Amino acid sequence: MDRQLSLPGLPDALAKDGWWLDEGATPPRQGGGGDTHRGARLPGRLVAVLTLVALADLLFWGRAPGLSVVIFVAALLAWGLQGTGAGWRPVGLFLVAALPAVEHLQPLSLAFLLVGLGGALTWAHHPGTPLAALSRATGVFLARLPLAWLAQFDPRRLGAMRRTLAEAPVPLVRGLLRDWALPLGGALVLVALLMQANPVLAQLVRIDLDYWHLAQRIVFWGGIAVIVGPFLAPVPLRDRRPVLPSLAPGWLNPGSVLRALAVFNLLIAVQSLTDVSILLGGADLPQGMTLAEYAHRGAYPLLVAAVLAGGFALAARPFLGEHRMIRPLLLLWLVQNMVLCGAAALRLDLYVESFGLTYLRLHALIWMALVAAGLGLALWQVLRARSNGWLLLRSGLLGLATLYLCAMVNFAQVIAAQNVTRAKPDLWYLCGLGPMAAGPIVESGLGRVTGRSVQLGPCRISRPEVEDWRGWGFRTWRASRYVQGVMVERP
Repeated sequence: MDRQLSLPGLPDALAKDGWWLDEGATPPRQGGGGDTHRGARLPGRLVAVLTLVALADLLFWGRAPGLSVVIFVAALLAWGLQGTGAGWRPVGLFLVAALPAVEHLQPLSLAFLLVGLGGALTWAHHPGTPLAALSRATGVFLARLPLAWLAQFDPRRLGAMRRTLAEAPVPLVRGLLRDWALPLGGALVLVALLMQANPVLAQLVRIDLDYWHLAQRIVFWGGIAVIVGPFLAPVPLRDRRPVLPSLAPGWLNPGSVLRALAVFNLLIAVQSLTDVSILLGGADLPQGMTLAEYAHRGAYPLLVAAVLAGGFALAARPFLGEHRMIRPLLLLWLVQNMVLCGAAALRLDLYVESFGLTYLRLHALIWMALVAAGLGLALWQVLRARSNGWLLLRSGLLGLATLYLCAMVNFAQVIAAQNVTRAKPDLWYLCGLGPMAAGPIVESGLGRVTGRSVQLGPCRISRPEVEDWRGWGFRTWRASRYVQGVMVERP
């Protein structure tokens, strides 16, 4: 009967969480002659770490990241899924989360990739767990990653690793020497003879050590080993619902909610009528104020007011049955704030017409649409008497879906395509958009391709190019083809 490897004096939690151990491995039996060492092998997780470090060196060292990140994380997932008996669902979840990174590697797509990896591993280790519990467990797992990385430098853990490696290598080294001494020794002799006869081979295998470069590479290997370690251990499940304190202070009561809704609706009505009369009716602005200044002053404050309106609707939801007027006033409040989002969007659109499109303004427009959709969900919640949990879940999914779609959009190209049509575009801002905006700039005639860059007035931007398959990205490939197509049309 096989015995489990134990380390005297090592805490159980630390022993189970040691990334360098293989829980499925059994130590060699004591005694019995030469056959006792035949089953000696490296611990499974140590093999995984060494393999992933070698893969990371091939994919990342001296190369721009891109598709290589997706390949590496997929390999990490494959090691993490071993022994779980996971079906296709965790893999499908990971593939969906990896699509934004295949499109273009950026912080947002990298976040989706990491969350997809954590979710797939959690689902694989706990396949029968409800979705809500899996989501919480994934969040806990990802939140504990920084501490898990630091914990690998714990002196107790490092000491346990040294003791383990000090005890294990005797049969391990004997087995390796017996199995690999002849192949490796013979290969070295053969290579030495061939190098004498083949100068091309001698050039290929010539070793020119740069010790500073080697030290940097060793540090890189160590960093990769630390990063991948926590992903190779079983993901614990934490299904404890947080106990939320009461969110209703004494000043939030049916009477105060009723009065607040009446006053707030009146104020928003005045604001909406003013905006409609100016933006759509052509009413005169205060003396000395331009339409652009009016648009800029109101867009963002109105958006903040709409966000606060959604929070107030959540707080007022428990008091719907306390007075017959609270429900209709709350519905009116939500509708008016959806109109407020529309007014904020109209103001921002006027400002964009006057001063051009920027990342901040484009993101603000998306955020306005998202807030309006959230208020629409709150309206449906009140009409259908749904709980606040129902609203929060769907609002969270709406926000996540919006971020996912935004990770697929080349905003630099969208902004450039709008700004190059202006009479006096801001050339410095266009340059700051980077290579992904090169297509519309070249197509408009503002930019001129010179070698591997685009000359745009007083500045220069790089052409979008994929120099190596490791740095390939679908967006970069599309942008490169866009520029090449324009160059064919405009020789």
